[in-house]
Amino acid sequence: FFSSTDWSLAPRPMRAAIRRLATLAFSSFRPCPLPSVLSSAQETGSSSALSVQMTSEMHSKLGKFASKHGDALFGFIESAHIESAREGDEGGPPATFGSFLDAGTGSHSLKWIASLIRREELLSTQEEEGRMITLQSYTAITADDQMRRRVLDEAIDLGIDDRGEVIIGNWVDEDLLEGKKYDTILADYLVGAIDGFSPYFQDQIFERITSHLTPGGRLYVVGLQPIPDSVDGDGDVFCKITKVRDACILLAGHRCYREFPLDWIERHLVKSGLTVVEKRKYPIKYTYSTMQRQINVARSKLKLFPTRALADSMGRVLDDLEKEAEEAASKQPNGRLTLGFDYVVVAERSNI
Repeated sequence: FFSSTDWSLAPRPMRAAIRRLATLAFSSFRPCPLPSVLSSAQETGSSSALSVQMTSEMHSKLGKFASKHGDALFGFIESAHIESAREGDEGGPPATFGSFLDAGTGSHSLKWIASLIRREELLSTQEEEGRMITLQSYTAITADDQMRRRVLDEAIDLGIDDRGEVIIGNWVDEDLLEGKKYDTILADYLVGAIDGFSPYFQDQIFERITSHLTPGGRLYVVGLQPIPDSVDGDGDVFCKITKVRDACILLAGHRCYREFPLDWIERHLVKSGLTVVEKRKYPIKYTYSTMQRQINVARSKLKLFPTRALADSMGRVLDDLEKEAEEAASKQPNGRLTLGFDYVVVAERSNI
């Protein structure tokens, strides 16, 4: 039918249609239009109701999420939710996130959502023990049109485009998701990204998205503790990298992400009427390649600098930082620098 190159260049609606045709022998036909906002399927069936069969490529992308030793942050969220669902009901059905809102979606969180929808299939094809938990339906929000297109492609490729919707929208818009409620909401590095799209709205975001949380529902917040200006030891090179990277972003006329600390998150969750149930910290280990990626983000902005002389000068600074990062990483026994942490906060809305 298509070479791999032809397939990657095919429009999204065509790719979705071809996937549907390929599975007609296994499931009854139903129309599935694909406008800019994906239409949401309301049925609650298990993975057997999916119209696209699991492929080896899908499994390679999603398998780690189903493993107990896979993604640490999403793994904790799954375990916390399963534990909550089992309270007083040990022999009940598998845990579910129910109706699920990804309040600031991206490729990584979309893959995790797909792994929940296809969890039964994933667990049936892997030897390693994993967690059985799923969800009913999903809504994924992004304010970035380029990200929306990427997530739409991902949803089609993972065969979950008929189980949810991907919407471009901004939380400052009071009409966004008007009247809709969700059992579970994920804010995956959302607070840190807000400054790039809705500056100074961070103090209102939890109250805004909590209005869509059902009584007794849960909000899971994933974030990054801000990198300090400087630290003692080899880790200081990453502090330098983040400062220079952000300087390059600003000199290019763009806005930086602005991370908020764990205690700020907890305070504002409580102010929005939620109860903080649990929290976890996950130390971050930086390899030379991860530091190099941040340097390359800075390099990508040089062409947008106001003068060539300034860009050339900053380019030399980045070259020196790259050498310093390589040297610092080489001193570590495992080639990794430990600095700062990611966090997950579990918050709950009362049943009243």
